[in-house]
Amino acid sequence: MIRECILAGGVIYVIIAIIQVIQRPALAFEGIAVTIGLALATAFYLTRHEHELHTWEAVAFWASVLLFAAYGILKFRSVV
Repeated sequence: MIRECILAGGVIYVIIAIIQVIQRPALAFEGIAVTIGLALATAFYLTRHEHELHTWEAVAFWASVLLFAAYGILKFRSVV
């Protein structure tokens, strides 16, 4: 049930991103990148290999944490 909800949410967000690209063509590059990222992230939940899924979830989590930290450091350096 959880996988189906995640897949449905991913499909909805992909549709929203596509609508945004259509409404704002100037942001097409960013919108396409977001759409591809969402589609790939959602597609991970179609796998039947639980260990592989867990590994990629951990990689995505730590990449997000490190990117957020890097953003915070760069933002702090630009203020000071």
